[in-house]
Amino acid sequence: MKFLKSIFSEEPCNTGRQFEFDWFKFILIYRLAVVHVFVEATPPANLDVLGIPYYFDSIVGGVIGPTRFMIMMGLGLAYTRHGTPREVFHRGVKLGIIGLVLNVFRFLIPSLIGYAVTGDSVRYLSSLPYLFFGNDILQFVSLAIMFMALLLHLKLNPPKIFAVSIVMSIIGTVFSSVDLHNNVLNVMLGHITGVENAAGNPYIVSDFPILTWFIFYAFGYIFGYYYRRLKDKKKFYLTFSTVCLVVSTIFCIWEIKAGIGMMMGPGANVFYHMNTVEAFICIMACLGTMMPFYYVSKIIPQKFRKAIESVSRNVNIVYCIHWVLVWWTVDLVLYCVRGTSYLGPVTCYLLGLALSIISILLAELWSRFKKNYKRKREL
Repeated sequence: MKFLKSIFSEEPCNTGRQFEFDWFKFILIYRLAVVHVFVEATPPANLDVLGIPYYFDSIVGGVIGPTRFMIMMGLGLAYTRHGTPREVFHRGVKLGIIGLVLNVFRFLIPSLIGYAVTGDSVRYLSSLPYLFFGNDILQFVSLAIMFMALLLHLKLNPPKIFAVSIVMSIIGTVFSSVDLHNNVLNVMLGHITGVENAAGNPYIVSDFPILTWFIFYAFGYIFGYYYRRLKDKKKFYLTFSTVCLVVSTIFCIWEIKAGIGMMMGPGANVFYHMNTVEAFICIMACLGTMMPFYYVSKIIPQKFRKAIESVSRNVNIVYCIHWVLVWWTVDLVLYCVRGTSYLGPVTCYLLGLALSIISILLAELWSRFKKNYKRKREL
């Protein structure tokens, strides 16, 4: 208890924007397009064996990717000045609408163009309904935020909200890899719990079921609640983060070597349908890898900080733009021109890096356009 009191205070003392988190998100954001180019431009079998594609798909795009985005989003809720249940609920609805609009430009339009050009209905039309109505990250975030609004309306404090998320994770563990033997019902249920289609349809999967994934958003919220009371960051990162990094690394290496669990287990979405223990390992991995980001953030020159903060603020815009670019480039243009969308690892990385830079720049232009438009309307 004395040790905890030396790190945390009873009242908020660490308020305001935390640059270490902007820097943390910046690195995650720049790798978005790289990860998804590897996913879209690599033969599926190559993603399941150790190598560069596996690293970007299962490590960067898995354990140290989407879980951290969810934790950062929950942390942001703890710091926001617009955290009333009504404001939170509206944010969830808005993200749900954005998710639908994104699917129009990411899936619907390029799929129809691809079919018109190639006549390949198997590639462009058979998967379209499941891609469009499935539960990608924005659909999950929309549900998670609206559910969080309900919990806040019920006046549950951060520890109680996190307790609810643990119960949800346990339920999601018990009822994972469900199959209702009906495509429509499976897609609908996939938003709630893990679905794996026994009939072999590769598109009937649930990437972010809320029962499994709400724990990361809830943890981010409780973590932000206590981070606001963190008075000794160095001691926190040297103790808590070090332990978390060691434990999570050992666990993930063990799963890889054993060929089990969220790292190497059977099933198309084994990572997304992780059990409660693995969810805590992902949380520990996030806390552990925050340590080097914190120390590096201290030596980043001031002239680069505004740009990093700007990219961090534009995370939702970058996410939408990068997915449109990746899908149109890899699944439409490359396939229509070459008859295949598969690329080698080096080409995947370079293409992903290029699309990432373009996405960040376009997001900044869009952000400035919105600010100028808003300013003109207020005049």
